[in-house]
Amino acid sequence: MIGAIIGAIIVGAIIGYGARAILPGGQDIGLPKTIGLGILSNLVVSVLFQGLADDPILSVIVAAIVGAGIMWFAIKQGWLRPG
Repeated sequence: MIGAIIGAIIVGAIIGYGARAILPGGQDIGLPKTIGLGILSNLVVSVLFQGLADDPILSVIVAAIVGAGIMWFAIKQGWLRPG
């Protein structure tokens, strides 16, 4: 159980930083929001694209793209500040 939580945090950080790298410009969010964004993106991709579970690398790439979209939407709505 603890291993799954730690794994989700690590994968969430990787996906969150990938999303921040995809989105142009700076984002003024810290590590907790980056990890939360990555975990949220991973959950969305897991639910919507269940077939991607067979290829973990493709799953992380798609989750980073989805995370960039979520971050762009959050910036446009004023929930996050652009850097």
